[in-house]
Amino acid sequence: MESITSLKKLLEILPTCKGQDYFEIAKHLSIPEEDLSPYAFWCQETYTRNCVSRTSNYELLLLCWEEGQETPIHCHNGEECWVYLAEGKLREKRYAEIDGDLEKTADVQMTQSRLSYMNDALGYHSLHNLDKGRSISLHLYVGPIDECSVYKTEKDKFVFKELDYYSKNGEKLSHHK
Repeated sequence: MESITSLKKLLEILPTCKGQDYFEIAKHLSIPEEDLSPYAFWCQETYTRNCVSRTSNYELLLLCWEEGQETPIHCHNGEECWVYLAEGKLREKRYAEIDGDLEKTADVQMTQSRLSYMNDALGYHSLHNLDKGRSISLHLYVGPIDECSVYKTEKDKFVFKELDYYSKNGEKLSHHK
């Protein structure tokens, strides 16, 4: 498969995908940051989840990270996830539940154009922006995820969290000021 060098091309191919096609596509991403900028929205308080495209089979999100922002440790509610780092630096930490305790199993720095894959069989993970400025990552979920378990350190346990978008189709949603 040839490299996918534009968001337009990716959005044309995704609706035709089945099974292993998603993995092949994810391996061949080479999308410039300029293609993603119409979907990039930022918030000083938290990273943002910006929906680029969603069907019953997949959702494509652009996550925008200010310096120091991170996700909580979380699962993927039974779905598969590929993370393509378009700009900046992220750290991915992976965890497994061993004898009732959460233990770190990996700590990897992602640099530009690096791809990560995650599903619940691999455990849990968290992502952290390591860049001195902003980072941008493209997330492909097969299928869409509306809720997941997140680890609350103050409670020392996982709790369900409903997920929402900061923007959809390049438009900031009204519940975000």
